[in-house]
Amino acid sequence: MDIQLNPMPSPASEKADPRQAARSLGKLLRQMQEYDTFLKALQAINTDAMVQKLAVQMRAHQNALQWGRDGDGQHAVELARLEQEIEALPVVQEYRQAEAQIRQIFLAVDEIISREAGVAFAANAKRSGCCG
Repeated sequence: MDIQLNPMPSPASEKADPRQAARSLGKLLRQMQEYDTFLKALQAINTDAMVQKLAVQMRAHQNALQWGRDGDGQHAVELARLEQEIEALPVVQEYRQAEAQIRQIFLAVDEIISREAGVAFAANAKRSGCCG
């Protein structure tokens, strides 16, 4: 996939409102087919009965592993089997494909913002202080 996003040039004397720029960027991203496809794929896996059934089973095995209740290794084996089973479902494969496509777009956006801001944007876009 060849993604080309070009930042809008702005006069150096004009100061952009970061909130308005973020809203504009959000609107542009929402208009992209890849974003819509991702949201639909996310909704599909969140409502798929088989995905939900397997996820419940996986959580039970993950909890057993977390609490050290896997003396014979069966929880780890069953968790690995369930992970393969869930990843083989067409709805999950479609989600993974949509996720990969939107991730490429987000990475390209991050690269542009980082270049324009002069700092690694996504790496620094974290909560800070006492509560983050």
